[in-house]
Amino acid sequence: MTKVISIIDVKGGTGKTTTSLALQKKLVGRGFKVELLNEGILEMARPVDRLHQFDYIIVDASPGFTFSGKLKVWVQCSEMLIMPMAESTLALKTLESTLDKMFALNMAAQKAVVYTGNRNSALFQRIQSEVKQKIEGTKAIEVDLFAPVLLDENWSTKEIQDQISDYIVKEMDQELNLLLERI
Repeated sequence: MTKVISIIDVKGGTGKTTTSLALQKKLVGRGFKVELLNEGILEMARPVDRLHQFDYIIVDASPGFTFSGKLKVWVQCSEMLIMPMAESTLALKTLESTLDKMFALNMAAQKAVVYTGNRNSALFQRIQSEVKQKIEGTKAIEVDLFAPVLLDENWSTKEIQDQISDYIVKEMDQELNLLLERI
């Protein structure tokens, strides 16, 4: 049976595409048939049309996922919702509402928060502390998925994507396994 994983967040630049590509590479490496869908494809596709064709469908949601009815359908049929948490003051300000939306969209799905950012900064540590408080008592998990080298602000999106296929899957093997064991 096909499993759907949705990578969601209300803002851009948090690592949704990076997370999606890393999971896709890991699953394909395990021999699974995987489809990676973005917002444009989602507008043309219904879940029922694709569920029987793949082992996994990874939904790389665009920012503002709660505003798209079509995307909401995909999120609601997901076995796992993953929310990348970037190091930013906006992430800290919107943390509670974003987590609330994630839980409200699909109560049954396994939830995961993956961290992106400079682990040594005071802001990152504050975000991590807030996330721990907010998900305490839930079944949500935290995963420290990305190596800081992938988050160099001077890299283009293409350079990051070029690095992902080999580097992230090799270096973050345990963290990717932790995510995939939960679905």
